[in-house]
Amino acid sequence: MDLLQVRNGKIVDESGNPVYLRGTCVGGFMNMEDFINGYPGTESGMKREMTKALGAGKAELFFETILDNFLAEEDIRLIRETGANCIRIPLSYRHFEDDQNPFIYKEEGFKRLDAVLDACERQGVYVILDMHALSGWQNCHWHSDNERGAALLWSFRHFQERIIALWEAIAQRYKDRNAVAGYDLMNEPSTGTPTGEHAYDFYEFYQSDWKAINKLYREIADAVRKIDKKHILFLEGDNYSRNFEGLEKPFEDNLAYSSHNYIPPGYGPGTYPGYYGGVYWDKNRQRAEFLNHQGTQFALKHHVPLWVGEFGSQYHGFPEELPYRLASMEDQLDIYNTFGVHWTTWTYKDPGIMGWVFLDPESEYMKIIQPVQEQKRILGAENFVADYAGVAEGRKKSRALADYILDVMGETRIDKASNAFVMNYGVLNGYAGAMLQPAYARRFAGYSEDDLERIAGGFKLENCVKNQPYLNLLKHMLH
Repeated sequence: MDLLQVRNGKIVDESGNPVYLRGTCVGGFMNMEDFINGYPGTESGMKREMTKALGAGKAELFFETILDNFLAEEDIRLIRETGANCIRIPLSYRHFEDDQNPFIYKEEGFKRLDAVLDACERQGVYVILDMHALSGWQNCHWHSDNERGAALLWSFRHFQERIIALWEAIAQRYKDRNAVAGYDLMNEPSTGTPTGEHAYDFYEFYQSDWKAINKLYREIADAVRKIDKKHILFLEGDNYSRNFEGLEKPFEDNLAYSSHNYIPPGYGPGTYPGYYGGVYWDKNRQRAEFLNHQGTQFALKHHVPLWVGEFGSQYHGFPEELPYRLASMEDQLDIYNTFGVHWTTWTYKDPGIMGWVFLDPESEYMKIIQPVQEQKRILGAENFVADYAGVAEGRKKSRALADYILDVMGETRIDKASNAFVMNYGVLNGYAGAMLQPAYARRFAGYSEDDLERIAGGFKLENCVKNQPYLNLLKHMLH
């Protein structure tokens, strides 16, 4: 495979031919997430409860088998046969480093990543390495495995030094691997909420700490460049890859920039074209939204490649609305292709929400976790998906408390819906999700090692269900 680099504002191969990186993110693999893997709360909290319920040996066997099955060569072949040439692999630092042994790197994590790169190389698929969960947490949400809801990375030099050193180790390992398209230094940074998200410092009140993010990006880049001068560095905007206006101008040629572009008609419920939150969404609105995005504006201003690293529709709602979610996605993809944007959808495999392939709802794993999944749904303990098909009972009660807090304060500047949504991250995603973790773990107690290996087989592609209407759309847009 050719080494990819940025030249004259384009990603090119070794002959100077433009290459458009397009494919999908493989969330839930080396960085698990509640809605992707079907558990409540955070990965660390869930694994801790599983270890209590099963014992360390069985728990480790179960999770290692899930990893073996989640992204095998058969999956990469399917991705390539769909027409994609790239996957983005979200990584948790915990695969490479323990908090009790900082700066000491675990060979097991690198070996697993090596095997994926080998398979991708055989299939002709490039890989973007995405640091999704950093020590100290770069944002406040579940997807950075954040059990405390505070982005401590921005306040503690110790955590910053650890991520710099980890990127040095990754660069040393992969500096000569052409299958690596580049390094996504940090997923969805949130510098404006170092002590947690509140309605007074999020949404319309959010203020980026541009000095902090520019400094850390430079430090990571400088450290990597002492080892690897060849691979592309991908930099995301602040505020969950939405804010770019304060990023310093590109400081070297081999940089690309990444925005995340989720839009209301991708979630539903509702028709498309149609109204969402009082705004009419159609292809023209989508085009305007894309062109006005700070990431797009930054890329155009500085003549640098733009990679939309995450976007997607959700397909788990009313069956009659599936065509609307697909129609929204088709327009989004067509706009990106028209403007020569690099893109990776979120996400490849999950229990029937956004994936190219779904876990079979009749699989043993899905049947085992079904009662806890239903409890999550009732409580609204997955902030990313809980809005669909009516408001969860837990959200109604949470909204009442959130409104009451503002009423007692006499606060009128803060939007009540925004206040409730922010509070849900802590109360429902965080606390309620954590409360459900022992119940999830107990569902697996008593199973033998052979049983657990069989159950984990539900993540194997041959046991999954293809999201065929979506795959058909992707094949059309990728060819």
